[in-house]
This record gives sequence, C-alpha cells and structure tokens, in this order.
Amino acid sequence: MTVSPIRITLAALLLISTTACAESTRTESSRMDWRQDGARLTLESGQGVVSVTAASPASRFGVQAGDQVLRVDGVPVRKVGELTDALSASDNASVPVTVRRGGRDQVVSVPTAAWRAVQPPPPPRPPAPPSPPERP
Repeated sequence: MTVSPIRITLAALLLISTTACAESTRTESSRMDWRQDGARLTLESGQGVVSVTAASPASRFGVQAGDQVLRVDGVPVRKVGELTDALSASDNASVPVTVRRGGRDQVVSVPTAAWRAVQPPPPPRPPAPPSPPERP
C-alpha cells in the first residue's frame, strides 16, 4: 500500500495544528508570598490574571486582598513577575495601577518603594574562571 503525498501533507498539518492549539491553551501560573516585619504580600497568577490574595497593611502596597491587577502604568500584566518588575523598576514614587475591585475597574496609586523590597535579591555571580597555570 502506498501513501499519497497529499495524505502525508494533511497528516503533517494536522499534527502541527494540534501542537499549536496545545501550546496556545497552556497557561502559566505562579505564586509569591512575601513577609517581613509584620507586613505580608501574596500574589498569584493563572489564566493570565494576577490576583492579590493578601496585602497587609494595604496602604503599604496600594492594593488590597481580592484585587485583580490588570495594568501597571497602562501596560497589561499577566504574571506575578511582570507586576513586581514593573513596580520595582519604576523611578516614580507612585505608579497608576488598574485593578478590578468588587467587580469594577479602577485606577489606584501604588507606592513603588514597598515593591522594591519585595523583589528577590539577584542571583549570585558565577565564580571567576580559574587562572591559567603558570609556565616555567
């Protein structure tokens, strides 16, 4: 039995489209739980939404438990890292953040200083390469 080139092409297209569909429906989730000196901030992301599950005191972070963070300074955020990076990298004292709170979208002013403390420290530098052996 011989297989026609058309059947091979159709099978390949079906395989590619199935893989593409699987890739596009994959969601990335993450969680961050930060605590220090009685303050706490817990964020979760999944399905392209960043949710605040704990923020105390709320005035320190500018968001409240139950908020869904939609945009930082007009830029959409879909992951915890995108949110923390955008807020900690800002040179401004506060940044407008759009949240969905109680079913309504609203813009809140978020102080950036507290978010800088939330960032994990950078990874350590790799060790220096060994010096070449001395030649006699």
